[in-house]
Amino acid sequence: MKNGLLVYTPLNGKFNIGDYIQSLAAKQFFSNSSTFLYIDRDHTNEYQGEPVKLIMNGWYSHEPQNWPPSVQINPLFVAIHINETIKDQFLTEESIAYFKRFEPIGCRDYNTQKMLLSKGIKAYFSGCLTLTLGLTYQHKKINCNKIYFVDPFFHFDTKISSLFGYIQMLFSNYKVIKNISKKIAKSIIVPQTGWKALLIAAALYKQFHSVIEDEVFMKAEFLCQEFKDKDYKNDNDKFKKADEILKKYENAQYVITSRIHCALPCLAMNTPVVFINKADDTIFSSCRFGGLLDLFNQITIKKGKVIHSFLEEKLKCNSDFKNKELHKPYQEELIKRCRSFTSDIL
Repeated sequence: MKNGLLVYTPLNGKFNIGDYIQSLAAKQFFSNSSTFLYIDRDHTNEYQGEPVKLIMNGWYSHEPQNWPPSVQINPLFVAIHINETIKDQFLTEESIAYFKRFEPIGCRDYNTQKMLLSKGIKAYFSGCLTLTLGLTYQHKKINCNKIYFVDPFFHFDTKISSLFGYIQMLFSNYKVIKNISKKIAKSIIVPQTGWKALLIAAALYKQFHSVIEDEVFMKAEFLCQEFKDKDYKNDNDKFKKADEILKKYENAQYVITSRIHCALPCLAMNTPVVFINKADDTIFSSCRFGGLLDLFNQITIKKGKVIHSFLEEKLKCNSDFKNKELHKPYQEELIKRCRSFTSDIL
């Protein structure tokens, strides 16, 4: 039987490296000498090759009409997310029967678990497969002096009163905000320049300066997990980029992010991480987080204001905090199940 890895169709000309990070997590459980068939997550129904073994974690689905997968795919369902917005399209009678063939189904979030249980499908909360990335990547703990902001969510309000507030903040804290604007311009997929870049940086600073010291903003690098598809030749290049980014996290002093596929790998590799949680998020996004948020040290925002921080004092460059360890039982169970699934080809 062949070995498979999920790859991903770009959306609107860009891709999320977090998807490829999830596939790297699956890759760990196959032999180092393995060669892989790349199978598109949203077109698994089109596969017609030799029988293939495939760990099917991740988001389902941007193309719910293309479900269920080909009979040539032998799947292990762990760490899956079915988005609330497509559940009626996705959970057809055919799909329910398909899931029952491969139960129990490991769910990345409580909402997915509840959804499947309501259809009579055996399901359990597994957490995310990226929690196993500690098998390959480990925080070095020495000579780690990089601090990263990775797509931290912040609220930008276009009301005139808010814009005046950003301008006032800019003039009061010009040096640090100018520094932030330069870093953001280099990191985001559509760079902003001039006054717009400064106002965006001012909005971010205004939201977080009450819980993060200026020295952190001055020192930190800003990273983005979305990339233009045209800048990468193929999926192999995207996997290389995913590995490059994971090595940055591995060697970080700590990371601040709103991306679960940054925060969860950091937990796995023991890199200190702070998750920015948007308390008033849309159901499209918030349905992904049940069971996962409890694993993180959090700064929680609502309507653009911080309403909670896991630290009593401001986050500093020399802040020495540790991650929670609630993820470890899920990590161990995921490793056990994936190793069992691939054991006959190791």
